[in-house]
Amino acid sequence: MIHRFTRLATLLLALPALAAGPGPRRYESRLYTQADALRRQVEAHGWHFTVGVNPAMVHGIERLCGFRPELAQPEFQAHATGSPEGEPELDPTALPSRYVGWFSNVKDQGSCGSCWAFSTIGGLESAYLMAHGAPQGAVGSDGRIRPSATTPALSEQQVLSCNPWGYDCNGGNYAFSMLQPSRSGRGSGYYPGAVSASAYPYIAQAVACAVPTQATWTPVRTWGYVGTGWSMPSTAAIKAAIYAHGAVSATVYADNYFMAYTGGVFDGTDNRSQVNHAIQLVGWDDAKGAWLLKNSWSPAWGINGFMWIRYGANSVGFATAWVSQ
Repeated sequence: MIHRFTRLATLLLALPALAAGPGPRRYESRLYTQADALRRQVEAHGWHFTVGVNPAMVHGIERLCGFRPELAQPEFQAHATGSPEGEPELDPTALPSRYVGWFSNVKDQGSCGSCWAFSTIGGLESAYLMAHGAPQGAVGSDGRIRPSATTPALSEQQVLSCNPWGYDCNGGNYAFSMLQPSRSGRGSGYYPGAVSASAYPYIAQAVACAVPTQATWTPVRTWGYVGTGWSMPSTAAIKAAIYAHGAVSATVYADNYFMAYTGGVFDGTDNRSQVNHAIQLVGWDDAKGAWLLKNSWSPAWGINGFMWIRYGANSVGFATAWVSQ
């Protein structure tokens, strides 16, 4: 128990809710009890993944999962069928059985339901890395997942605090349109692109907008949905979009099993059609029958911040979107 306490003590002590409660040690014991119950259920169902305690469990699903399908804006519908650039003419049978695209480091959204902002910025970062000739990401022989590069690190805080639709820590949707130069003349909340994370650091709160007056912009040139729009694209269509654009933004239904994931291939634990969490899909492996999912719950979650998730499990891939930089 001493070793377990050391791993999470700093995070637990930092949570105000625990200061007036039973204390971090008892709270952590509760998390391990929850994880043990989930582990028994995983084993009983014969699923192919493992679970355990990680820092995401301190925050809880309700706080972390802030993707709200109902908050999609009417202007997004213009992108429902993509564009010639966004609908690559690729023969799915010609795609490799295993592929890893372009993606930046795993980040941490903290105790804010800003997954939608991280999925948005992650999509732009992937498009930038691919367009500027960065090396692809990789999965090593040891199973470790390596990003394409540490740069660019763009600002999720800009998207969280400055979007024109009122999205915040209680939820939002893709925010690509606010970062398009072609829309920057619309007024408050629209910009020529994203600023760097160093110029506008993330603080996990939707405070008043404070975009630097002197900024270097990384723009979203174009973006669109994969397939027919606000729907579940085929596995082949998602693969083609990852291959053409480096990675894609996507959504999934995250539950307590998802939150406690530590390894293996995540099976479908919930067959409902709704989604609540925005992520990135950065690759695939047909031998596993799974996507490589990049999350925003820090490298302490999952496999260094990533997950292998079975095609279609928990509605993964709904409303998949590509970005071109």
